[in-house]
Amino acid sequence: MSVTNHLSLGGEVFWNGQHRKSGVGYAARYNTDKMVATGQIASTGMALLSYVQKVSDKVSLATDLMCNFNSMSRDVTASFGYDYILRQCRLRGKVDSNGVCAAFLEERLNMGLNFILSAELDHKKKDYKFGYGLTVGE
Repeated sequence: MSVTNHLSLGGEVFWNGQHRKSGVGYAARYNTDKMVATGQIASTGMALLSYVQKVSDKVSLATDLMCNFNSMSRDVTASFGYDYILRQCRLRGKVDSNGVCAAFLEERLNMGLNFILSAELDHKKKDYKFGYGLTVGE
């Protein structure tokens, strides 16, 4: 629901029948031509804050903070990411506070045909992922 031209508020009610859990969540979003800031919180103990700044027509920088207040460990993860649009491809990446690095390259080969490369490196857990694919259509 839009409160003003720049501010939107929302909420949700959810039920997970398999685990017999229910909850409620709230969200807020504030945006201008150059930035978007969001916040979400749920009764499950999850909270998420994010901020995206458009640096230029081709470059955006983002950061987020995710907190899990419900777990015994009280997990908190922060990340920093980028989005760079080139002439025929788009490059995205992020690094988080756990040391996980991820990158995503999407190249337009032809009208309606995109080639995708992705990778995620987690040195701490010794978990390395690599993916590739083709997207047909818009």
